[in-house]
Amino acid sequence: MKCKCFLVWLVLSLFVFFPLSVLARVQGPCSDCHTMHNSQDGAAVVEGGPYRALTKGDCIGCHTGTNAAGGNIPYVVDNSEPNYGTFGTEGNTLAGGNFYWVKTDDTTGHNVVGIANEDSKIGLTPPGWNSSFNANGQVANGEATWSKQLTCAGVYGCHGGHQYEDDFADIRGAHHADDSTIDGTTVGTSFRFLKGIKGIEDSDWEFQPTASEHNQYYAVNRSDVTAASDTATINYLCAECHGDFHSGTEVSNSGTGSPWLRHPSDFALSSASGEGYTNYPGPFGQTGTYWPGAPLGSDLTGGVLSTVTFSGTDDIVLCISCHRAHGSPYADLLRWDYRNCQASSGSANNCGCYACHTNKY
Repeated sequence: MKCKCFLVWLVLSLFVFFPLSVLARVQGPCSDCHTMHNSQDGAAVVEGGPYRALTKGDCIGCHTGTNAAGGNIPYVVDNSEPNYGTFGTEGNTLAGGNFYWVKTDDTTGHNVVGIANEDSKIGLTPPGWNSSFNANGQVANGEATWSKQLTCAGVYGCHGGHQYEDDFADIRGAHHADDSTIDGTTVGTSFRFLKGIKGIEDSDWEFQPTASEHNQYYAVNRSDVTAASDTATINYLCAECHGDFHSGTEVSNSGTGSPWLRHPSDFALSSASGEGYTNYPGPFGQTGTYWPGAPLGSDLTGGVLSTVTFSGTDDIVLCISCHRAHGSPYADLLRWDYRNCQASSGSANNCGCYACHTNKY
Protein backbone atom coordinates (compact mmCIF):
# COMPACT_ATOMS: atom_id res chain seq x y z
CA MET A 1 0.00 0.00 0.00
CA LYS A 2 2.82 2.38 0.86
CA CYS A 3 4.45 1.56 -2.44
CA LYS A 4 1.30 2.45 -4.39
CA CYS A 5 0.91 5.73 -2.49
CA PHE A 6 4.51 6.62 -3.22
CA LEU A 7 4.02 5.98 -6.94
CA VAL A 8 0.89 8.15 -6.99
CA TRP A 9 2.78 10.93 -5.20
CA LEU A 10 5.66 10.61 -7.66
CA VAL A 11 3.42 10.86 -10.70
CA LEU A 12 1.55 13.85 -9.29
CA SER A 13 4.80 15.60 -8.44
CA LEU A 14 5.99 15.17 -12.01
CA PHE A 15 2.84 16.90 -13.25
CA VAL A 16 3.49 19.77 -10.84
CA PHE A 17 7.11 20.32 -11.73
CA PHE A 18 6.94 19.27 -15.39
CA PRO A 19 3.39 20.07 -16.58
CA LEU A 20 2.37 18.61 -19.90
CA SER A 21 1.43 22.04 -21.19
CA VAL A 22 5.08 23.08 -21.25
CA LEU A 23 6.21 21.65 -24.56
CA ALA A 24 9.15 23.17 -26.40
CA ARG A 25 8.88 23.38 -30.14
CA VAL A 26 12.00 21.33 -30.62
CA GLN A 27 11.53 17.78 -29.37
CA GLY A 28 13.97 14.96 -29.93
CA PRO A 29 17.65 14.22 -29.37
CA CYS A 30 19.82 17.27 -28.62
CA SER A 31 22.36 15.80 -31.02
CA ASP A 32 19.96 16.42 -33.91
CA CYS A 33 20.86 20.11 -33.74
CA HIS A 34 23.87 20.53 -31.41
CA THR A 35 27.44 19.27 -31.17
CA MET A 36 29.52 19.91 -28.06
CA HIS A 37 32.98 19.81 -29.60
CA ASN A 38 32.28 19.17 -33.29
CA SER A 39 34.35 16.01 -33.05
CA GLN A 40 33.26 12.39 -33.22
CA ASP A 41 35.35 9.31 -33.96
CA GLY A 42 38.30 11.46 -34.95
CA ALA A 43 36.39 13.47 -37.55
CA ALA A 44 34.49 16.75 -37.61
CA VAL A 45 30.74 16.40 -37.14
CA VAL A 46 30.10 19.26 -39.56
CA GLU A 47 32.64 21.10 -41.70
CA GLY A 48 33.02 24.67 -40.54
CA GLY A 49 31.16 24.05 -37.29
CA PRO A 50 30.12 24.26 -34.65
CA TYR A 51 28.02 27.34 -35.16
CA ARG A 52 26.71 29.65 -32.46
CA ALA A 53 24.98 27.94 -29.55
CA LEU A 54 26.99 24.87 -30.59
CA THR A 55 24.57 24.16 -33.41
CA LYS A 56 25.49 22.04 -36.41
CA GLY A 57 24.55 24.72 -38.89
CA ASP A 58 22.77 27.98 -39.65
CA CYS A 59 19.10 28.20 -40.70
CA ILE A 60 19.77 26.77 -44.13
CA GLY A 61 22.20 24.09 -42.98
CA CYS A 62 19.87 22.77 -40.27
CA HIS A 63 16.83 22.75 -42.55
CA THR A 64 18.43 21.16 -45.61
CA GLY A 65 17.46 17.55 -46.20
CA THR A 66 14.71 15.26 -47.40
CA ASN A 67 11.48 14.98 -45.44
CA ALA A 68 10.11 11.61 -44.36
CA ALA A 69 7.20 10.55 -42.19
CA GLY A 70 7.93 10.97 -38.51
CA GLY A 71 10.86 13.33 -38.97
CA ASN A 72 11.98 15.64 -36.14
CA ILE A 73 13.23 18.46 -38.36
CA PRO A 74 11.29 20.26 -41.09
CA TYR A 75 13.39 20.46 -44.25
CA VAL A 76 12.70 23.37 -46.58
CA VAL A 77 15.71 22.96 -48.90
CA ASP A 78 16.54 19.72 -50.66
CA ASN A 79 19.76 18.87 -52.48
CA SER A 80 17.86 16.74 -54.99
CA GLU A 81 14.47 17.48 -56.48
CA PRO A 82 11.71 16.80 -53.92
CA ASN A 83 8.63 14.78 -54.71
CA TYR A 84 6.09 17.60 -54.96
CA GLY A 85 3.25 15.73 -56.61
CA THR A 86 0.51 17.73 -58.32
CA PHE A 87 -0.53 20.04 -55.51
CA GLY A 88 2.29 19.63 -53.00
CA THR A 89 0.20 17.54 -50.62
CA GLU A 90 1.06 14.06 -51.88
CA GLY A 91 4.85 13.92 -51.80
CA ASN A 92 7.53 14.98 -49.31
CA THR A 93 7.31 18.78 -49.37
CA LEU A 94 5.86 20.63 -46.39
CA ALA A 95 3.38 23.49 -45.95
CA GLY A 96 5.72 26.16 -47.28
CA GLY A 97 6.93 24.08 -50.20
CA ASN A 98 10.65 23.95 -50.94
CA PHE A 99 13.44 26.28 -52.03
CA TYR A 100 14.98 23.66 -54.30
CA TRP A 101 13.60 25.10 -57.56
CA VAL A 102 14.46 28.77 -56.93
CA LYS A 103 18.14 27.88 -56.96
CA THR A 104 17.90 27.72 -60.76
CA ASP A 105 14.64 29.56 -61.54
CA ASP A 106 13.88 32.93 -59.89
CA THR A 107 10.15 32.65 -60.56
CA THR A 108 9.63 29.54 -58.42
CA GLY A 109 10.50 30.77 -54.94
CA HIS A 110 11.69 33.50 -52.62
CA ASN A 111 15.33 34.41 -53.29
CA VAL A 112 16.80 33.91 -49.83
CA VAL A 113 20.46 34.68 -49.13
CA GLY A 114 22.52 31.51 -49.12
CA ILE A 115 20.02 29.63 -51.28
CA ALA A 116 19.59 31.73 -54.42
CA ASN A 117 21.10 34.87 -55.89
CA GLU A 118 19.27 38.19 -56.03
CA ASP A 119 16.27 38.00 -58.36
CA SER A 120 17.61 39.01 -61.77
CA LYS A 121 14.41 40.80 -62.82
CA ILE A 122 12.81 42.06 -59.61
CA GLY A 123 15.93 42.94 -57.66
CA LEU A 124 16.02 43.29 -53.88
CA THR A 125 12.74 45.12 -53.18
CA PRO A 126 9.71 42.81 -52.94
CA PRO A 127 7.03 43.47 -55.58
CA GLY A 128 4.17 45.42 -54.06
CA TRP A 129 6.39 46.69 -51.22
CA ASN A 130 4.50 49.16 -49.04
CA SER A 131 6.37 50.26 -45.94
CA SER A 132 3.17 51.08 -44.04
CA PHE A 133 2.41 47.36 -43.53
CA ASN A 134 4.85 46.74 -40.70
CA ALA A 135 2.93 46.87 -37.44
CA ASN A 136 4.69 43.73 -36.23
CA GLY A 137 7.99 45.52 -35.95
CA GLN A 138 9.91 44.99 -39.18
CA VAL A 139 12.75 47.53 -39.09
CA ALA A 140 12.74 47.82 -42.88
CA ASN A 141 9.67 50.02 -42.32
CA GLY A 142 10.15 53.36 -44.04
CA GLU A 143 12.57 52.23 -46.72
CA ALA A 144 11.42 53.12 -50.21
CA THR A 145 13.57 50.33 -51.60
CA TRP A 146 15.48 47.48 -49.99
CA SER A 147 19.24 47.59 -49.72
CA LYS A 148 19.67 43.98 -48.58
CA GLN A 149 18.59 40.61 -49.93
CA LEU A 150 15.83 38.60 -48.30
CA THR A 151 16.89 36.42 -45.37
CA CYS A 152 15.21 33.60 -43.45
CA ALA A 153 14.69 35.73 -40.34
CA GLY A 154 15.45 39.22 -39.14
CA VAL A 155 14.93 42.74 -40.45
CA TYR A 156 14.86 41.51 -44.04
CA GLY A 157 13.28 38.15 -43.30
CA CYS A 158 9.93 36.55 -42.54
CA HIS A 159 10.70 34.61 -39.35
CA GLY A 160 11.92 36.06 -36.08
CA GLY A 161 11.26 39.35 -34.35
CA HIS A 162 12.47 41.71 -37.12
CA GLN A 163 14.82 43.45 -34.69
CA TYR A 164 18.22 42.31 -35.95
CA GLU A 165 19.60 41.79 -39.42
CA ASP A 166 21.35 38.65 -38.24
CA ASP A 167 19.09 35.58 -38.58
CA PHE A 168 20.51 33.78 -35.58
CA ALA A 169 20.23 36.74 -33.22
CA ASP A 170 16.72 37.54 -34.36
CA ILE A 171 15.31 34.07 -33.72
CA ARG A 172 17.43 33.26 -30.67
CA GLY A 173 15.64 31.21 -28.01
CA ALA A 174 12.51 30.57 -30.04
CA HIS A 175 13.26 26.90 -30.74
CA HIS A 176 13.08 26.11 -27.03
CA ALA A 177 10.18 28.36 -26.08
CA ASP A 178 6.99 27.10 -24.47
CA ASP A 179 4.63 27.18 -27.43
CA SER A 180 1.63 25.54 -25.81
CA THR A 181 -0.23 28.76 -26.62
CA ILE A 182 0.29 30.40 -30.01
CA ASP A 183 -0.73 34.00 -29.32
CA GLY A 184 1.84 35.98 -31.30
CA THR A 185 3.23 37.85 -28.30
CA THR A 186 6.79 36.56 -28.74
CA VAL A 187 8.71 34.89 -31.53
CA GLY A 188 8.49 31.54 -29.77
CA THR A 189 4.74 31.83 -29.25
CA SER A 190 4.02 32.99 -32.80
CA PHE A 191 2.88 30.70 -35.59
CA ARG A 192 6.02 29.12 -37.09
CA PHE A 193 8.21 31.81 -35.44
CA LEU A 194 6.50 34.51 -37.53
CA LYS A 195 6.39 37.31 -34.97
CA GLY A 196 2.86 38.50 -34.22
CA ILE A 197 1.07 35.85 -36.29
CA LYS A 198 -1.43 33.40 -34.79
CA GLY A 199 -2.53 29.98 -35.99
CA ILE A 200 -2.71 26.29 -35.17
CA GLU A 201 0.37 24.28 -36.13
CA ASP A 202 0.26 20.82 -37.66
CA SER A 203 2.66 18.61 -35.70
CA ASP A 204 4.45 17.35 -38.82
CA TRP A 205 4.49 20.65 -40.72
CA GLU A 206 1.87 19.35 -43.16
CA PHE A 207 3.72 16.29 -44.38
CA GLN A 208 1.03 14.77 -46.63
CA PRO A 209 -1.84 16.67 -44.97
CA THR A 210 -5.45 15.53 -44.96
CA ALA A 211 -8.81 17.24 -44.49
CA SER A 212 -8.53 16.82 -40.73
CA GLU A 213 -4.76 17.08 -40.26
CA HIS A 214 -3.22 20.36 -41.39
CA ASN A 215 -2.25 23.85 -40.29
CA GLN A 216 -5.16 26.09 -39.40
CA TYR A 217 -4.41 29.62 -40.55
CA TYR A 218 -5.78 32.65 -38.74
CA ALA A 219 -7.77 35.03 -40.93
CA VAL A 220 -10.51 37.63 -40.61
CA ASN A 221 -13.22 38.46 -43.12
CA ARG A 222 -12.70 42.20 -43.50
CA SER A 223 -15.29 44.70 -44.67
CA ASP A 224 -13.05 47.76 -44.95
CA VAL A 225 -10.71 47.27 -47.88
CA THR A 226 -8.90 50.55 -47.34
CA ALA A 227 -7.43 49.44 -44.02
CA ALA A 228 -4.96 46.71 -43.18
CA SER A 229 -6.35 43.43 -41.96
CA ASP A 230 -5.91 42.11 -38.44
CA THR A 231 -2.14 42.16 -37.89
CA ALA A 232 -2.15 38.63 -36.46
CA THR A 233 -3.43 37.03 -39.67
CA ILE A 234 -1.31 34.99 -42.04
CA ASN A 235 -2.35 37.38 -44.84
CA TYR A 236 -0.90 40.30 -42.91
CA LEU A 237 2.42 38.48 -42.80
CA CYS A 238 2.47 38.53 -46.60
CA ALA A 239 1.32 42.16 -46.63
CA GLU A 240 4.34 43.19 -44.57
CA CYS A 241 6.37 42.81 -47.76
CA HIS A 242 3.68 42.82 -50.48
CA GLY A 243 1.26 45.41 -49.07
CA ASP A 244 0.16 46.90 -52.38
CA PHE A 245 -1.23 43.53 -53.43
CA HIS A 246 -3.31 43.27 -50.32
CA SER A 247 -5.76 46.15 -50.01
CA GLY A 248 -7.45 49.10 -51.65
CA THR A 249 -10.65 49.55 -53.64
CA GLU A 250 -9.25 47.41 -56.44
CA VAL A 251 -10.04 44.34 -54.31
CA SER A 252 -13.43 45.02 -52.78
CA ASN A 253 -16.38 42.85 -51.86
CA SER A 254 -18.57 45.97 -51.93
CA GLY A 255 -18.04 46.43 -55.66
CA THR A 256 -16.32 49.81 -55.42
CA GLY A 257 -13.49 48.45 -57.53
CA SER A 258 -15.64 46.53 -59.99
CA PRO A 259 -14.27 44.83 -61.93
CA TRP A 260 -11.63 43.66 -59.47
CA LEU A 261 -8.11 44.24 -60.70
CA ARG A 262 -6.41 42.03 -58.12
CA HIS A 263 -7.31 38.76 -56.51
CA PRO A 264 -8.86 39.37 -53.08
CA SER A 265 -7.55 38.08 -49.77
CA ASP A 266 -9.12 38.34 -46.32
CA PHE A 267 -12.56 37.92 -47.85
CA ALA A 268 -14.86 34.97 -47.20
CA LEU A 269 -16.03 32.80 -50.08
CA SER A 270 -19.57 33.32 -48.80
CA SER A 271 -19.20 37.12 -49.25
CA ALA A 272 -20.07 36.73 -52.92
CA SER A 273 -23.03 34.69 -54.13
CA GLY A 274 -23.89 33.08 -57.42
CA GLU A 275 -20.34 32.27 -58.48
CA GLY A 276 -20.06 28.73 -57.15
CA TYR A 277 -17.63 29.68 -54.37
CA THR A 278 -19.62 27.88 -51.70
CA ASN A 279 -19.23 24.64 -53.63
CA TYR A 280 -15.59 24.53 -52.44
CA PRO A 281 -13.55 22.37 -52.92
CA GLY A 282 -15.25 21.69 -56.23
CA PRO A 283 -13.81 18.65 -58.01
CA PHE A 284 -11.38 17.89 -55.16
CA GLY A 285 -13.87 16.59 -52.60
CA GLN A 286 -17.40 16.79 -51.30
CA THR A 287 -18.77 20.31 -50.88
CA GLY A 288 -17.63 21.80 -47.61
CA THR A 289 -14.69 19.44 -47.11
CA TYR A 290 -11.47 21.26 -46.20
CA TRP A 291 -8.91 20.67 -48.94
CA PRO A 292 -5.27 21.36 -47.96
CA GLY A 293 -4.41 21.79 -51.65
CA ALA A 294 -6.10 25.21 -51.45
CA PRO A 295 -6.32 26.08 -47.74
CA LEU A 296 -8.81 28.54 -46.30
CA GLY A 297 -8.41 30.66 -43.17
CA SER A 298 -10.63 30.84 -40.10
CA ASP A 299 -10.99 32.70 -36.81
CA LEU A 300 -9.57 29.57 -35.09
CA THR A 301 -12.57 29.19 -32.75
CA GLY A 302 -13.39 25.78 -34.20
CA GLY A 303 -9.84 24.46 -33.96
CA VAL A 304 -8.47 22.49 -36.90
CA LEU A 305 -11.35 22.28 -39.37
CA SER A 306 -12.20 19.25 -41.49
CA THR A 307 -15.34 20.88 -42.89
CA VAL A 308 -16.15 24.40 -44.02
CA THR A 309 -19.57 25.84 -43.14
CA PHE A 310 -19.26 29.05 -45.20
CA SER A 311 -20.16 31.10 -42.18
CA GLY A 312 -17.85 33.98 -43.04
CA THR A 313 -15.51 32.92 -40.26
CA ASP A 314 -14.15 29.65 -41.70
CA ASP A 315 -14.04 30.22 -45.48
CA ILE A 316 -11.57 33.09 -45.85
CA VAL A 317 -9.34 33.42 -48.89
CA LEU A 318 -5.62 33.54 -48.13
CA CYS A 319 -2.52 34.55 -50.07
CA ILE A 320 -1.35 31.01 -49.41
CA SER A 321 -4.58 29.56 -50.74
CA CYS A 322 -2.77 29.84 -54.07
CA HIS A 323 0.93 30.32 -53.23
CA ARG A 324 3.64 28.46 -51.30
CA ALA A 325 5.63 30.59 -48.87
CA HIS A 326 9.01 29.05 -49.71
CA GLY A 327 8.64 27.79 -53.25
CA SER A 328 7.18 25.26 -55.66
CA PRO A 329 8.01 23.80 -59.10
CA TYR A 330 5.63 26.33 -60.64
CA ALA A 331 5.96 29.99 -61.62
CA ASP A 332 5.13 32.61 -58.97
CA LEU A 333 5.39 30.06 -56.17
CA LEU A 334 1.92 28.80 -57.07
CA ARG A 335 0.60 25.55 -55.62
CA TRP A 336 -0.35 24.16 -59.03
CA ASP A 337 0.53 24.64 -62.70
CA TYR A 338 -1.56 27.72 -63.40
CA ARG A 339 -0.30 28.02 -66.96
CA ASN A 340 -2.04 24.79 -67.87
CA CYS A 341 -5.40 25.61 -66.28
CA GLN A 342 -8.09 25.26 -68.93
CA ALA A 343 -11.48 26.88 -68.28
CA SER A 344 -14.57 24.85 -69.16
CA SER A 345 -12.46 21.80 -69.90
CA GLY A 346 -14.96 19.51 -68.21
CA SER A 347 -12.35 18.19 -65.80
CA ALA A 348 -10.24 19.46 -62.95
CA ASN A 349 -7.19 19.37 -65.22
CA ASN A 350 -4.92 19.49 -62.18
CA CYS A 351 -5.94 23.12 -61.68
CA GLY A 352 -6.47 24.18 -58.08
CA CYS A 353 -8.31 27.35 -59.14
CA TYR A 354 -11.39 25.18 -59.48
CA ALA A 355 -11.48 24.54 -55.75
CA CYS A 356 -13.09 27.97 -55.35
CA HIS A 357 -14.12 28.81 -58.92
CA THR A 358 -16.20 25.67 -59.10
CA ASN A 359 -18.37 26.77 -62.01
CA LYS A 360 -15.39 27.29 -64.32
CA TYR A 361 -14.35 23.70 -64.93
